[in-house]
Amino acid sequence: MATDWFEAIDAYCERTDATLWSEPLNALSNLAFIAAFAASVYCYRRYREEAGQHRWELVLLLGLLCAIGIGSFLFHTFATRWALVADVGPITLFQFAYLGIFCWHMLAPRWWVVLAGWAAFVVTTLLLAIPFPADYANGSSSYFSGLLFIALLGGYSHHAQKEGAWLVLLATPLFMTALLFRSIDQQACDAFPPGTHFLWHLFNGGMLYCLFAGLVAGSGPGGQNQAA
Repeated sequence: MATDWFEAIDAYCERTDATLWSEPLNALSNLAFIAAFAASVYCYRRYREEAGQHRWELVLLLGLLCAIGIGSFLFHTFATRWALVADVGPITLFQFAYLGIFCWHMLAPRWWVVLAGWAAFVVTTLLLAIPFPADYANGSSSYFSGLLFIALLGGYSHHAQKEGAWLVLLATPLFMTALLFRSIDQQACDAFPPGTHFLWHLFNGGMLYCLFAGLVAGSGPGGQNQAA
């Protein structure tokens, strides 16, 4: 049976019908991703001025960060299957790109290290799908492996005394808070009709900036050195 890419999706508390602007808070809160993108661009420009070099992999992360905001906005306005792909696609690509870049610059510049990191992430995601099905916690279970790996990356950055490790560490509580608000969206409908999904966007924007800025600091000039 062919997929209907224009099939309407009603997944969040704020949406009450299939009209374009039925999720105003969920749509407008994607500005948090655009703000994170702008702040990350500024962070990268400062790095480029200090290091005197261009890093294509960081530019890739910037592009994906911007795409996350655009894709999420499309999904919370059109709310169709094709918009869902535009939403989930950049998020998935960012996870793999960030993990790979982190492994290369913060662990060891070896392709086998990157591949091992990706394999571990995939296996962890599949294993967590056993106790936590796709519809668990309002569909938030698919992000549990991401939360675990963010915590691991933050812990490693702190243990290795990487510059900017506190930013990667801060990403974990930010993402935990974001996941909480994503998970309780439907349960909050009666008490708060707009729901809480828009807060998922706000905290995620902060989390993504922390991840990017922490990576830039830790892998930039002096980032490999231990703290004094």
